[in-house]
Amino acid sequence: MGLQEYFAQLSRGVDLVAECSGLSVPDLEKIGASTQDAAELIGLHTIYFGPTPYTGKQRSAVCAARRNGHTLSTLHQIESFTRRVKEQRAAWNLRVELCATPSEQVTAVARRRLREMRVPRTYCERALLRQHPNGLATLTVTGNGLDMADAFRTIDQQHPGKSFIARMLGKAGAAPAARTRVTTMAVLQLEDYGKLVRRERDDVMVRTTSGTVITGAQLVERACAEEGLVTIISRTHGPVDLYRFERFASVKQRTMLAAEHPTCAWPGCNIPAERGQFHHLTPWSHGGETNVANLVTLCNYHNGVNDDDPNAPPRRGRLTREGGKIIWQPPPGDKVSG
Repeated sequence: MGLQEYFAQLSRGVDLVAECSGLSVPDLEKIGASTQDAAELIGLHTIYFGPTPYTGKQRSAVCAARRNGHTLSTLHQIESFTRRVKEQRAAWNLRVELCATPSEQVTAVARRRLREMRVPRTYCERALLRQHPNGLATLTVTGNGLDMADAFRTIDQQHPGKSFIARMLGKAGAAPAARTRVTTMAVLQLEDYGKLVRRERDDVMVRTTSGTVITGAQLVERACAEEGLVTIISRTHGPVDLYRFERFASVKQRTMLAAEHPTCAWPGCNIPAERGQFHHLTPWSHGGETNVANLVTLCNYHNGVNDDDPNAPPRRGRLTREGGKIIWQPPPGDKVSG
């Protein structure tokens, strides 16, 4: 068999599987297949041509795989993803979709669908102790969120174990527990009241729906001056300004960003914003400014893996602001066609 014929046969993955009808692993071994290849072929035949309560979906998967010229390797790849789904109907739905997907996009589509199907983890109060070979141990405690945050603040990050034990045992010099301060935060959607005209000194100018141009402070005073902290957020620009009866600098920016994202803005991360870092969406080295429209709060880890260089494709993904909202831009290989 020449190379051209060999590669032509590879694109007939589902047809090669169909030819295994009525054969067993020993039968395939007799005609030259290795034990592993024979077992894999029979396994694929059972899935794509064997008895199943989902015959309609099975036919759809076979037709789609044949239409896309999926190789045996791609079929094995598809099954490596579908076997992670326990519910059979959902597994068949995923199999049909992946068979209908071009082979170069199968991995990205499968990962996206598996993330969507992942059942959110449920948490309950518990304590877990793990001993390590070097004499150290890790204590994991799950409890009330506010109480855990208070306890975390008492830990000296340079000496976490020592400071935690000192606090727990009530030793002299241990940092006292600091209760979390809860502040009312109201958010005004700018477009519900008017349109951003310009920034002026330390405030913004807003043209209201009546045509009057007023400051952001005047808008807040008229709308909800008794709400505590009030952040104006624009659907187009993102956070615009924060108002209170005193002014902030970087603390003001952090408070505004926390109003937009109470936790790390990276998808799926729940690290509180108060433990995060300022991140420039457009890097400072590329001319990005330190203003709220160009800032977002990320935890230490995601601030490190976010790919900053706007002139290079993101390897781990990057955050950007589009239409006033923070979105995650995936790596090129993880994009999913509509």
